Amino acid sequence: MDLENYWQENKNFVLSVAGGALVFLIGFLVLDSSYGADLRGSAARLNREQQKLRQSYYTNADLGRVEEEHAALTAALDQLAGAAAFQPREGFQLRDGAGSPSNQYFGRVDRVQRELELLAGRARCVLPDGLGLEPLKTNDVEVIGRQLEALDLLDRALRRAIEAGVDRVSRVEVQLDPSLGGRSGLGRVERTRVQLRMVADPPAITAFLHATQRGATPLVVDSYDARAASGREDEVALDITLVAVRLHELAEEGEE
Repeated sequence: MDLENYWQENKNFVLSVAGGALVFLIGFLVLDSSYGADLRGSAARLNREQQKLRQSYYTNADLGRVEEEHAALTAALDQLAGAAAFQPREGFQLRDGAGSPSNQYFGRVDRVQRELELLAGRARCVLPDGLGLEPLKTNDVEVIGRQLEALDLLDRALRRAIEAGVDRVSRVEVQLDPSLGGRSGLGRVERTRVQLRMVADPPAITAFLHATQRGATPLVVDSYDARAASGREDEVALDITLVAVRLHELAEEGEE
């Protein structure tokens, strides 16, 4: 190839390419002098961090300790759940083959009323008529089951009140958890509340409050308010709310 002829014919193109290369080289040198050290330092730090991520920081002994702690926490959680959850007694649970749920409920209510009225009469404690229970107006098995649990909680509370020397129980109200039967369903914790109002002298009220927490099956107290009884400075009126707690397993995320 005749370089002189090529040069004469393409000198503008060659000069443009050479000028562009020169500009690129100058720009590269300028950038490298300004930012090259930072870029190389960042690349080195990135490489070091990547090397760290590839390393194993935990040994089999660490894994064993974590598994032991997890097992201990799970056992503690189960123990706390068992202590918080209300365990109805056998006579306060619906049984298959023992008649309709409503008949089982009415039979248990009748028995509890007779037993408590006898105990209250001996102790001169005044209870509300029919224990203050509202008539059962449903055949829903779940609702009847919860009402039986509330009756069990009420029975335990009134027996403690009579034993403590409470003079009278003037009000009983049962409130099932509002989420029962609701569209959103029950959450992790379901609460059936039994509200009581009672009047007695201060030692009897104190003895009753102590009795709620005594024994193998203490009662879960949601709230209470003690104050001087209206018109009687020597008596205390106590409003107390007891709770029968049910714990439910929540569905895994994504499950129907």
